[in-house]
Amino acid sequence: MPATNTNPYDIHHLAQLTAVSPETIHTLQADNKADTATIDGSTAWAHEIVRSLTAQPNTQLPTVIDLFSGCGGMSLGFQLAGFNVLKGYDNWPCAVDTYTANLDHHAEILDLGNTDATTQRLKQHRLPDGSFPAIVGGPPCQDFSSAGKRVEGDRANLTEKFATTITHFMPSFFVMENVARATHAAAYKRALTNMEKAGYTITKMVLNAALYGVPQTRKRLITFGSLNPQTSTRVLEYWTSQADEKPTTVRDWFGQRLGTEHYYNPPRSYQRRAIFSIDEPSPTIRGVNRPISKGYPGHPGDSASITQARALTTSERAEIQTFPRGFQWVGSRTNIEQMIGNAVPVKLGKFIAESIANTLQASTDTPH
Repeated sequence: MPATNTNPYDIHHLAQLTAVSPETIHTLQADNKADTATIDGSTAWAHEIVRSLTAQPNTQLPTVIDLFSGCGGMSLGFQLAGFNVLKGYDNWPCAVDTYTANLDHHAEILDLGNTDATTQRLKQHRLPDGSFPAIVGGPPCQDFSSAGKRVEGDRANLTEKFATTITHFMPSFFVMENVARATHAAAYKRALTNMEKAGYTITKMVLNAALYGVPQTRKRLITFGSLNPQTSTRVLEYWTSQADEKPTTVRDWFGQRLGTEHYYNPPRSYQRRAIFSIDEPSPTIRGVNRPISKGYPGHPGDSASITQARALTTSERAEIQTFPRGFQWVGSRTNIEQMIGNAVPVKLGKFIAESIANTLQASTDTPH
């Protein structure tokens, strides 16, 4: 996607783009709901931040709550696609604070591993007709077994607890995001079995974010379940038919703003390359960011010499995750880097949300 999606605009241009008055944007600033920057002496805001705060949700779509919401990448994507996201829930204070600082609703601290406490807290969202908002979320999955390992970490069962919450409240649909290798994990398979027994038709696919407008090779297992079998089928068709033919590159997103043709990405080990060209997608953004190591020996796959590259800043890494410029980060630098690395890219979240919205709006039995 071109960089214009996150370009900042002056107040009058923003008012036109978002169909609100300049006074409304001033109010957002006064309420600390719109982070500001100064460009050529004028105050400016990131377009998507203000749009997410001012756009009216599509009332024909189900409301949504986000479990394991982190700093809000999935929620912001759903909000930009027209869904009314009611609240996020997570157990990490700095992520909850970051979420609340940027979206037009709050996130709350909740131990989602405690299913009794979770069902007690979430029952407030039950609608008058007995239905429940759609649920989206990314239960932590870093402890799922890697290839060749048979033992799963203690946190893998959070995926099963996510499934328990789904089957308790029976929302019209759910979205679950995991690392790609989760598809082979026993905990993931048990979670799917339980949700299918409850009546959900489930479809799943590993999506590479670089084929959906994100300048990053980031493969994630996206699981969608609906009580309407046709909805699940059509959402999967959307995912496959709407993928780009070519991946989005770092240059596609930033243009010349980085001021370099090559950059350093901290490798997991010196067996992996660390220098990348802006004419390719970024490697997966992880939750660590380090300066160029003086001991880095180079790698045959590097796009250039280390002397021609520089490390990316925290804000640049956030943009590669497609968070808009102007997104406010709350916490220590270490925590901010971890939040960025853990997040669902906003553009990927928006694509997933659009696939559901388009499917529901095309159906005669769209849930309300």
